[in-house]
Amino acid sequence: MKKFAWFEIVLVVIVMSVSLYAALSDAQNLSQRWFIRDDAYYYFKVAQNISEGRGSTFDGINPTNGYHPLWMIICIPIFALARFDLVLPLRILLLIMSALSVASGILLHRLLGRVIAPFVGVLAALYWVFDAYVLNVVYQQGLETGIAAFFIVLLLYKLHEFEMTWRKGKVARQKIFTLGLIAALTMFSRLDLAFLAGLAGFWIVFRGHSLRYYLPLDILSITLSVLFAFVARFEMSDYYEYSGVAVTMIAVSILSRLPLAYFLGLHQNLALEKPLKVLSKLTVFTLIGTIIVSGIMLFLAKRNDFDAMPRTILLMDGLFSLLLVGLTRFVHKGLHANSSSPAGRSPIQTLQAQWRGWLNDGLMYYGVVFSLLGLYMLWNKLAIGTSSPVSGQIKRWWGSFPTRVYGGAARDPLSFFGLNYKDGEGAWQPVAGLFGSWADRLLGAGISSVWGYLAILLLCAVLGFFILRAQRQKAVNAVTRLGIIPLFGSVVLQVVSYNTSGYAAEQNWYWTGQLLLILLTLSLLLGMAAKLIPASRYKQMIAWGIAVIAGVSMSLSYWNNVRGTMRYGYWSVDDPFIDIIPVLEANTEPGSLIGFTGGGNVGYFLHDRTIVNMDGLINSYPYFQALKARTAGEYLNDIGLDYVFANPGLLSGQPYNKQFDPYLQGTGIFFGEKELLKYGKGTVE
Repeated sequence: MKKFAWFEIVLVVIVMSVSLYAALSDAQNLSQRWFIRDDAYYYFKVAQNISEGRGSTFDGINPTNGYHPLWMIICIPIFALARFDLVLPLRILLLIMSALSVASGILLHRLLGRVIAPFVGVLAALYWVFDAYVLNVVYQQGLETGIAAFFIVLLLYKLHEFEMTWRKGKVARQKIFTLGLIAALTMFSRLDLAFLAGLAGFWIVFRGHSLRYYLPLDILSITLSVLFAFVARFEMSDYYEYSGVAVTMIAVSILSRLPLAYFLGLHQNLALEKPLKVLSKLTVFTLIGTIIVSGIMLFLAKRNDFDAMPRTILLMDGLFSLLLVGLTRFVHKGLHANSSSPAGRSPIQTLQAQWRGWLNDGLMYYGVVFSLLGLYMLWNKLAIGTSSPVSGQIKRWWGSFPTRVYGGAARDPLSFFGLNYKDGEGAWQPVAGLFGSWADRLLGAGISSVWGYLAILLLCAVLGFFILRAQRQKAVNAVTRLGIIPLFGSVVLQVVSYNTSGYAAEQNWYWTGQLLLILLTLSLLLGMAAKLIPASRYKQMIAWGIAVIAGVSMSLSYWNNVRGTMRYGYWSVDDPFIDIIPVLEANTEPGSLIGFTGGGNVGYFLHDRTIVNMDGLINSYPYFQALKARTAGEYLNDIGLDYVFANPGLLSGQPYNKQFDPYLQGTGIFFGEKELLKYGKGTVE
C-alpha cells in the first residue's frame, strides 16, 4: 500500500484534531457560531425529512428541489440522526467538512508538487486548509461548496493523470468513462459547474490537437465579445430589456463563428506562423463572421420583433471578437508553445483523419455526463414539476424587479463581469478586494479608483505573461497539466451566465472555482518565478524554510481562530439554539404552520411547529407560480398556514406586492424588526 507523505499525515492530524475540538464544543456553538447560514439549514431540514419518509420537502407539505443534488445525498444519512439529537448531525458534518478540506489540500499538494515544485504544492495546501477566508466561505457555512471544491480539484488531478497517460500511448475507453463520471459528479456538486464538465470534455476529446486549447477560449471570447458590445452600448438598467436578444446573439455567434474559425485554420497550431499571416486569418474571420451573424440577427429581429436593437452592436461585436480571439492566438505565439497537431495538414484533412476518434471519445464522455444530467432533470420534472431547481428560477425572477430587497441584477459593468471589489461578494475575492484597496488608497474613492483597479489588473496580467514567457516551455507544460484553460473558461462563463439574463442574491460561496483558479495561477507564477533563480542548495533551503514558517504561522492562526470561535463552557445548557425560538414557542400552539421569508435554521430547531418558506427558495414549483400570479396568499391559506413571522414592510413591496395582506393580522409581538402575524381568512374581518 502506498504510504502518505509525512506532510500529508501531519496535515490530516492537525486539521482533524482541531476539528474534533470544535465538534465537541458547546452545542450552541454549532448553530450560533459555525453553521450560521440559513441556506445550509435548507439542506439539513430537507435531508431530515427525506430520511424520515416525508419526501423532498422542507415543510413536509411542498415538494422542492431548491438544492444541489450531490450534497443533499451526502446529508441524508447524516441528518437521519436528527430524530435522536438535532446537534449530533452538526457535529458529524463539521468533521466531514474538515475531511473534505484536508482531502482537497492533499490533492492540491500532489498536483502542484508534481507539476511545478514540491514546496509550491506544500504552500498551496497550507493556504487551502488553514486560511480563514477559505474556511469561512468554503467549509464553515455547511453548504455544497466543500464537496464542490473537492470534486473540482479531483477532476483537475485526474485530468493531469490523463495528460500523462495519453502522451505515452493509446487511451482505454474506460479512462474516458471514468473522467465523464467524475465530471458528472463535479456538476452535481454544484450545477453551475456544468460549464467545467463541458469544457473538460474538449480537453479530453481533442487531445493532441490545438482544438483543445482554442475551443474553450473561443467559446469564452465569442460570449464575452457579444456581452461587451451590449454593455458598452447600454446602461445596465437598459441592458436587461435586451438580455434575451443578447443570449440569442451569443448562441448565433458561437454556432456560426466556431466552424468558421476551424475551416479558416484558426484552430490549427499558429505558434510558428508569421504574425501577418495570423492577422490576415483573423481579419477574414472577423469580416465573414460579422456578416453571417449580422444577417441572421437582422432576420431574427424582423421575425421576433426586436427591431429596436441598435445595429452598432453588430459592428462592436465584430471588433471585440477580433480583439479577444486574436488575443488568444498572439498570447499563444508569445509563449511559443509546441503542439502535437499533425504538421502540414489542412483543417479538412485533419477532420477526415480524426473525426471518428473524436466522435467515439465524445460519445463516451458526454454520453455519461448528459445521460446522468438527463436523468436528474427527468426526476425533477416528474417529482417536482420543473426540470431545474426552483431556487434558481426564483432568483432570476427577483432579478427582474427594480427594487433591491434581494440584491437585484447587476448594476454596473464590474458587477456584471464579476469584478466588483467593493461589496466583498464579487467572484474574484479575495484578490479583487486586495487590488481594489490598493486603488482606493492610491487614488481615493470614486471613478478614479475603479480605473486604477482595472489598471492594476492589467498590469498584473502583463507581468504574469512575462513571468510565464521567461520559462516558455515549462510554463506551457504546467498550464496544460494543471487544466487551467478549461477551468478558466468555465469559471468566467459561470459568472456571466448569472448576470446575462439577470440574477439576484448572488453569494460569495458560488465562486469556489474562481478561488481555486486564483490559487493555481498564483502557484504557477510563483513556481515559474522560482525557476528563474539558479538552482543551488541555498535556494532549496530558503524555499523549504519559507514553507516551514508558513506552516507554523498558518496552523497556529487556524487553531486560534477555531478555538476563539468554538468555546467550551460559554453557553448555558438551557440557552436556545436560535434566539427567536423561545418567542415562537411561547406565542404559537403546537402543530402550528408558521410562514418565514427565510426560516432555514428556525425550521430545523423549532419543536412541534413547522416552518413554511415564503420566499420560494425551498418551496414548491406551484408556490413559485402562485407568487408570480399574486395568488400566493390564497395558496398559503389553502394549506392551512396559521402564522407569519416577517417584516410587514417587506411583504408589502416587491416581489410580494401585498398579496398576503388580506390574510394578515398583527399580534403586537415583535422580535427585532419582525412581527408575529396571525394568518388566514378568518383573521381579517
